[in-house]
Order: sequence, then C-alpha cells, then structure tokens
Amino acid sequence: MIKPALLYKDDLLKSFAEYLYTEDYFLYNGYDCGSVLPYIEPKENLYQFAFVDKHNKTIGFLTYRINSLTDTVCDFGLFSFDRGNPIIGVDLFKKLNELITKHHKVEWCVIEGNPVKKHYDKFCKMHNGNILHMHDTVKDLDGKYRDSYLYEIINN
Repeated sequence: MIKPALLYKDDLLKSFAEYLYTEDYFLYNGYDCGSVLPYIEPKENLYQFAFVDKHNKTIGFLTYRINSLTDTVCDFGLFSFDRGNPIIGVDLFKKLNELITKHHKVEWCVIEGNPVKKHYDKFCKMHNGNILHMHDTVKDLDGKYRDSYLYEIINN
C-alpha cells in the first residue's frame, strides 16, 4: 500500500540511515558521497510516498517530481527496505501506469548494477518507451565508472 511519506517520516529516515554508505544507497542517490538522507518535506510539485505492508510497517520509499510546464514526471527515487517484497513491485507498477495515463511524459534513470533494471526494461518496452544507454556517467563506491540508463515513456 502507498501512503504519504510524511506520515512515516521518522521510520523512513531511520530505515535510510541503516543503508548509508552502502551499494544500495549508492544506487538510490546516484553518487558515491551518499551521506545525506532524503528530505521528506512538503514541497510544490514533489510527491513522496511510503510503501507499507499490512501491518503498517514501512518497507519502501518512492519520490518523484512533476514539471508542470512540460507535464513531465521525473526525478524518481525508489528504495526498498524489504528486498523481494512483491508489494513494492505491484504498487509501483500501478503508480507508474497511473502517471503514464495522466501525464505527457514519464522519465527516470537507473545505474548499471541495479537489480531492478530488467523490470524497468520490460515495463518501458511494454509502453513503447525509449531507453538511452549512457556510458561512464557515475563513479561508484570503489571509484569505478558505471553506465546509466535513461527511460522515457511518452503518452501520445
């Protein structure tokens, strides 16, 4: 289930703090100096959600921004605190489909090595989207360059 992140702010920040300086957090924030927790605050055109299970326990986080001038959904961030939990995948699939239906364009980026990439590839192809492979775009925790992928789905 997806609920507003502000309702779970303390739980989310505590969960994120456990992942600081890890590969998982690097894949979330996209750079190797990942010592900043997400800002979970109300802000215009910024949407932040907590994924929660049936016991109301936070299991993940989703954030994105809507550029109202271009009607583009962008600046996605997704993090799972409970790897392999199908609730996150199911709820994310529903949310992405909703956003594609309501907005002109949805775009997001994934760093090489992220295990969810194969699911994004499939989802993007299902919606006749585009995937741009960009080379040596970020340095990882070991100082090695990694590729990233930009996904774009346009609602015609």
